[in-house]
Amino acid sequence: MWYKSGKRLYQTPAILDITGDFGFSLIIPYGDTSRLGRDHLRVGLLIETLRQKGVRLIAIGDNVDTARGEDDFLPFRSIMNEWHARDTSRKVKAIYRAKGTNGKHTSSHALYGYVKSPDDKNQWIIDPAAADVVRRVFQMTLEGCGPYQIASILQAERIPCPSYYLAQKGMGNSKNKDFDDPHRWWGTTVQYILGRTEYMGFMVNFKTHKSSFKDKHRKPTPADQQVVFEGKHEAIIDPETWQTANRIRENAKRRRPDSHGEPHPLTGLLWCADCNAKLYNVRGTTTQGNAMDKYVCSSYTKHTTECTPHGVQADAVKELVLEALRKVCTYAKENEAEFTRQINETFAAQQAGNVKAQRKKLAASEKRRAELDRLIQRIYEDNVAGRITDKRFEVLSVEYEYEQSGLEQEIAELQAGIDNFDDSAARAANFLELTRRYRDFAELTAPMLHEFVRKIVVHERAEKNVRYTTQVVDIHLSFIGRYAPPIAEAVIAPDPAAIAEQAEREKRRVWHREYQRKRRANGGKPLKPKDSRTPEQIAADEAEKAEKWKAYNREYQREYQRRKAQEKREAKAAEAAMAVAV
Repeated sequence: MWYKSGKRLYQTPAILDITGDFGFSLIIPYGDTSRLGRDHLRVGLLIETLRQKGVRLIAIGDNVDTARGEDDFLPFRSIMNEWHARDTSRKVKAIYRAKGTNGKHTSSHALYGYVKSPDDKNQWIIDPAAADVVRRVFQMTLEGCGPYQIASILQAERIPCPSYYLAQKGMGNSKNKDFDDPHRWWGTTVQYILGRTEYMGFMVNFKTHKSSFKDKHRKPTPADQQVVFEGKHEAIIDPETWQTANRIRENAKRRRPDSHGEPHPLTGLLWCADCNAKLYNVRGTTTQGNAMDKYVCSSYTKHTTECTPHGVQADAVKELVLEALRKVCTYAKENEAEFTRQINETFAAQQAGNVKAQRKKLAASEKRRAELDRLIQRIYEDNVAGRITDKRFEVLSVEYEYEQSGLEQEIAELQAGIDNFDDSAARAANFLELTRRYRDFAELTAPMLHEFVRKIVVHERAEKNVRYTTQVVDIHLSFIGRYAPPIAEAVIAPDPAAIAEQAEREKRRVWHREYQRKRRANGGKPLKPKDSRTPEQIAADEAEKAEKWKAYNREYQREYQRRKAQEKREAKAAEAAMAVAV
């Protein structure tokens, strides 16, 4: 059997399926023993397997022939072959590392939505046709569509999938693949597009890695070890849209229609104020046949914590959000300077407290790090002087160094947080820019909801088991959080009819609560109405009732006697008529 080239010999099916004694020869005509592989352990196992199966190995390049006996230098050749592969891998990796850290792309082709510039292959430029598809994917996400819904829409419109599109341009990893359906979109493909930060103009290198040149599969690199450059190419998606789309995906995992239709646009935005869990949308019909659309605490529904329902009507929340957006946006547009000042003062006060706490913690960590340096120096001197044993020195040094490495990481994170002190002026500017995108607040659309609202915190109802009560709902807006504009409310004269209606409603509520309390005390049985008459009135009423009964009975007897007499007269008349006829 002649072996020419290709994959590693110990991975070929012919070698893997060796069973029994064959007695043939394996000849490597134009190479040496490195063609067997560059993993000396596997190559050694292969050579031993060939010897046991009676296979003669001939490597012309290395003048190896197992028929002449064992070659003592063959194991060293295998080690040298592996060293050569490892050294080559190290040099190639160093070249790619230098290229990636210097702000150049390490991928062989551009991402879907971009193409390499004809003037500079390290520069990406926008591909208009693919970029329009990417923008549409993000826009449909803002409108409340899930990845699989978006994939179905694009497939129905016969839009080529990214792999096929790149293959048609001679790019990508599937350019030699035969596609059964070039327009087949998958939900995972949409998720992949939504998660790529390159669409904001970022360059991200070293997203995957190999632990060894022997590995066939790459592993994802942790985010803190990736190399990221901002503004390396033109952005297709602005950062606010990218962050909003990914926040929608994170908050609302399920975006598929169910038996009740499309998912509610508020899903994923409502949170419980007590247990910090999401609120689930409950839809259907009540026992009275009325439509039901409300939100309930998920931990209460699943009994994961001792939480209360925190039930709230979906339509009521939408009205609250729309009214809040109208007030805040109107005030921000009409009073930009005052609005900016209020936001700056609010967040400056909050962040000043956070930075003060971080600086205090940073000082404590640095003090402990300096103390550990002194301790390590002291135990080293004690070990040299013979006051502590080598074993004790090793244990203490490992413990101190482990603690010191944790402090180094903590100090770096605290210092980065202090250095990245957030400028609150940008928050007001970003919110004002967002308000300029929308002119009409007559209806709350899904994109408007997800761009303006960060989250909605729902508190428990003031009173349970009643139809009318009060409930606190906190609306946290994008960039500015909770904010109530200082709009002076007009003084409105009280409406007498509304006051009377409210009083009557409160009276009914009091009566209902008292009735339920007494009914629970009575074992849940309905209560009989209380008789408020005096004994004299009761006796008079009873006498009147007895007199009425006697009168009714006399009248009934007279009517009964009258009917009997009438029946007798009619019977006699009938008998007389029959006698005359005879």
